[in-house]
Amino acid sequence: MTDAAFGLLGRTLGHSYSPLIHQRLANIEYHLFEREPDEVESFFRSGTWRGINVTIPYKRDAAALVDELTPVARRLGNVNTVTRRPDGTLLGDNTDYAGFRALVTSLHIDLSNKAALVLGGTGGAGTTCMTVLEDLGAKAVAVSRRGPVTYDDLDAYADAALIVNATPVGMYPACPASPVSLDAFSGLKGVIDIIYNPACTALMMEAERRGIPTVGGLLMLVAQAAAADEHFCGVRPAWDAVRSLTDELFHHEQNIALIGMPGSGKTRVGQAIARMTGRKHVDIDWELEDRMGMSCSDYITSRGEEAFRREETAALRDVAARSRLVISCGGGVVTREENYPLLHQNSRIIMLDRPLEELSSKGRPISARDGVEHLARVRMPLYRAWSDVAVSSGPTPEDTARAAIEALKVSTTQEGSA
Repeated sequence: MTDAAFGLLGRTLGHSYSPLIHQRLANIEYHLFEREPDEVESFFRSGTWRGINVTIPYKRDAAALVDELTPVARRLGNVNTVTRRPDGTLLGDNTDYAGFRALVTSLHIDLSNKAALVLGGTGGAGTTCMTVLEDLGAKAVAVSRRGPVTYDDLDAYADAALIVNATPVGMYPACPASPVSLDAFSGLKGVIDIIYNPACTALMMEAERRGIPTVGGLLMLVAQAAAADEHFCGVRPAWDAVRSLTDELFHHEQNIALIGMPGSGKTRVGQAIARMTGRKHVDIDWELEDRMGMSCSDYITSRGEEAFRREETAALRDVAARSRLVISCGGGVVTREENYPLLHQNSRIIMLDRPLEELSSKGRPISARDGVEHLARVRMPLYRAWSDVAVSSGPTPEDTARAAIEALKVSTTQEGSA
């Protein structure tokens, strides 16, 4: 399909945001070109495409195959955007530079003469980060497992103003995981993680807990696409459009997780939200029953609550790392602190608030044992602390689902909104 005007060149592309991003930013039709290494040169030399983006593993190949490099691409030694000019020659640029610069400037911190650590700074993505930071006046330091500065040397950089993760540590599906702890960095003004799946990495969540401004890689992805579209179409999309699309993608891809008291309607409301938004619904209790081969109540009765909670955390770890789900959690999910980052990394969390007198303990061994009022005293503060929004139960699950969708400003499908 090399006669398509614009697209993305790579070896194995799978799901990509790129077609949607370029369609929305520049109103262009954008294709995915999967090619093997021995097909790359012929792809460059033939066809009628006007502009392509290039991803791993072909960025350095692209730099050698174009006729001219922009100054930025020459400095970085690799190319991610190629434009065919009217005379047929190929111009190679690296718009990752513009994308990462957008991440840094979005934090609004002064980096002049301040240390900025780039984890993975000697790799392909890391060298781009290093170049941008140096151009912004920072004292950029590349951190790697083997090099002049390793992870064992970080105590010497306690005054670093910025930490950038340019490694794949913490990326889906091996999440949440973090390349470093922030304990040693007393002078941090910001944290950047160029990973965009999950939406909030373990490193970003630690920054949040410490009140440190942080930003993830989705903005970089959209901003570099905007810079590429300037090459393709002659006009760079407005910054407001870049931020708006970033926010839209962020909300579109994140899960919707429901928490609340046992019997508050999380399953039925979750099913209704899934129907209305075109998402898949996963009930953690049902997931557990499939894994355990028995009902949750039988497992708790026979094995004990602690054993059940361990199984619940294991199931949540697998499910919550995925995207675009509606997840109905068990009422006791908040009793284990380690469950919160599993949800928070890629979900917006809704607390369903239903009057206690409407809750039943039937078939719920823990509610029957401890009583609904006692559970509410223990758990309600946790539900409120974990949730992004609270929604009161309506007359029907559909009414509650509509209120939740409105609270999160999630788009609905045509069928679901009818």
